Amino acid sequence: MYDFCVGITDFAQKEIGEIHWVEFCEQEISITEKDSFGYIYGINKSFDLIVPCDCKLTEINKYLPLRPSHINTDPYNCWFFILSTSRTTNKFLNYDDYTALIK
Repeated sequence: MYDFCVGITDFAQKEIGEIHWVEFCEQEISITEKDSFGYIYGINKSFDLIVPCDCKLTEINKYLPLRPSHINTDPYNCWFFILSTSRTTNKFLNYDDYTALIK
């Protein structure tokens, strides 16, 4: 099994604008790919947080809902969850693939 920190990218936080609130579905332990595991509310946009793969929720960042605006200043260190999965990193988008996707 592999553990991953999950959050949003700098591009995503810029699209959302100032983030006011983050809501997590804390009751779930096993989550299926493409399920929603929370919601993020911003000044420009709000949207569901979608799971990238079948996984188990191992830890929730309980401090993030207290200061969600920190996502805007440091999105790569403001993780939402730690997920455990059998999927390896080569199954996810790399930097070049992600950059091409957001253009």
